[in-house]
Amino acid sequence: MLPNHTFRSIKAVFSLTGDYFHLSELRIVLLGSRDAGKSSSGNTILGREEFDLRTATQCVKRHGEVAGRQVTVVDTPGWSKNLPVEYTPELVKQEIVFSVSLCPPGPHTLLLVIRVDVSFKEEETNAAEDHLELLSEKVWSHTIVLFTHGDCLGDTTIEQHIQREGKALQWLVEKCGNRYHVLNNEKKGDVTQVTELLEKIEEMVAANSGDVFYPERDCEEGMNWIPEEMWEKPSLPLKGAHSIDPLLLSMSGGSRPETGYDGSEQMSWLDLWLNLC
Repeated sequence: MLPNHTFRSIKAVFSLTGDYFHLSELRIVLLGSRDAGKSSSGNTILGREEFDLRTATQCVKRHGEVAGRQVTVVDTPGWSKNLPVEYTPELVKQEIVFSVSLCPPGPHTLLLVIRVDVSFKEEETNAAEDHLELLSEKVWSHTIVLFTHGDCLGDTTIEQHIQREGKALQWLVEKCGNRYHVLNNEKKGDVTQVTELLEKIEEMVAANSGDVFYPERDCEEGMNWIPEEMWEKPSLPLKGAHSIDPLLLSMSGGSRPETGYDGSEQMSWLDLWLNLC
């Protein structure tokens, strides 16, 4: 739980507009498999081409004003949707854990991005669960499922799609409190779909009493967590059980840039993994 003074400052950004609370600032982290459409969704949310659609190997943070709100979006490297977390490179897992520190004091929501144009298997549910819980069990109360390729639904409603896909997808949606939204990234000019997403985020934050996501301190052995000082210095590398190799840090100049590690040599093995999976 956040300190009381931080909690009060978060609640202070709420303003009553009509029948719902309006946040003047929103912080969003995009999570999902490599081909889920995270970067494209980030571009749709911000209303412009901010994220490279090529496979990313590090977190990228971008800002913009959207529907009267200051919105921060953090895009993350994706995982292999059919493989358990043990097969994910440590550097990718490190980036996933690090993502929440790029928008202190914490993101209002984590969007779990899933495609609707391909069948969803049980292996994908397991992979999503394992990777999200790198951030602790608490993550689920702040997560919304974001379905992409909404144009492929045709006349099918998203509720019908979830029902037809079966127990694997239904379980994951229920794990996220039955919170979900559909984006058609082919219609980036459709402001309504983005505004509705932001309102759903605000509803979730209000249901969480204005609280943002903050990793639990009492993590299980081997689980990454973010030291308090990281919230003040997001440019520093992560510390802990899966710390970055000092050699890699020396190659990148000893610091953690906002958009990723400086230098491409240390990422070559990761790029190879991404291409093979």
